[in-house]
Amino acid sequence: MAKSRGIERRTLLIGGAAVAAGVLCGAAALPLAAQADVLRPPGSLPEDEFMARCIRCERCISVCPTDVLAPLTVEQGVWAVRTPFVTFAADSCTFCDECRKVCPTAAIGTVDPYQPVLGRIGVAVVEPDRCVAFDQAGTCGVCVDACPYEALSFDEGRRPVVEAEKCNGCGECVKICPANVLTSFSGGSQRGINVLTTKQYAERSAS
Repeated sequence: MAKSRGIERRTLLIGGAAVAAGVLCGAAALPLAAQADVLRPPGSLPEDEFMARCIRCERCISVCPTDVLAPLTVEQGVWAVRTPFVTFAADSCTFCDECRKVCPTAAIGTVDPYQPVLGRIGVAVVEPDRCVAFDQAGTCGVCVDACPYEALSFDEGRRPVVEAEKCNGCGECVKICPANVLTSFSGGSQRGINVLTTKQYAERSAS
């Protein structure tokens, strides 16, 4: 009987230690997860809250009609693996709201694409060293014509300029930009315009 109680007590201690370790690991994961500076689905909660809620079910990824959502891999950090991020490699976001509808933990909230401050994906920025219009003035401007939210215009030299207040990061300009083809001789795969996270945009604006 005494031996049985000893085994039970030892089992409880081991179980308690495991739970405590799990809690500590979870607490340690949040700061690391918050550093995953990637484009998230439109309307996503702030990164630390998003990571605390996201269960990596990939439902948002599976319902995305334009396939702009993909799961993060280990290269972006082990704690962020399989969480959704936005990529404009082949298409843009239409703000269809399907990802929010299927999210079981409310990690993705509502968003108004015409009021970017309420839930943008990111902010587009022109890359002068890649943009064709900067290299040869007046030769390109497809991004300005393609923007469905009128967040792009031309400067006096007919070079594209982003109005950050109107930009929601839909990625239409990125999708249509021909720079990674026309300037491929200079190497790399960057386009003449890219969408940055709000954190990346703030850092670039401050520099």
